[in-house]
Amino acid sequence: MGKFFLIFIGIVFIAQTDKAQPNPKVWTPKYEVGLYNYLDSTSKSVMPDPVKRKKYVVFLVRRIKEGIPNGINSVSKDSLQSLHIRVEREYAIQEHNTGNADLVPFYEKWSPYTEKAFRQNYVAILGPKYPATVNKFCDCVIGKLKKIYPDSVLLPLPKDINKKVSKECLDVLQTP
Repeated sequence: MGKFFLIFIGIVFIAQTDKAQPNPKVWTPKYEVGLYNYLDSTSKSVMPDPVKRKKYVVFLVRRIKEGIPNGINSVSKDSLQSLHIRVEREYAIQEHNTGNADLVPFYEKWSPYTEKAFRQNYVAILGPKYPATVNKFCDCVIGKLKKIYPDSVLLPLPKDINKKVSKECLDVLQTP
């Protein structure tokens, strides 16, 4: 048992030291400040509190830097959107758990990106438990949301709407 533990610790250590480090030629202080300023300016309308927005933007920059060590231009737009969705979900979960969520509701036009964000969030939450039916569940939820919000969806999604729509689609999860 002791050998297993030592091997496990060794593997964890190697995995941590093998992690891609941000490229210092790309992630210069000027590059980080530029990204910070861009994210700060685009977040003002949905997060007017400057203290909370700063915390949010610092989190985003740190996670983007970790996720894209060679800079934003080194990945496809699709990869960047996927990372953005994942990082926003992490932040939302973190802030929900601490009770600090403070977003001003806003409407987002339906687009492939918007649908992808909903889909990725539900897959991340329900996929491990319902791998065979989670996509049908996503289709059901997105379809019902489009009936409630035909042009643009209200974000963050009101809890009562999310609960109602999810409850209406639960039977889809149970049947493969």
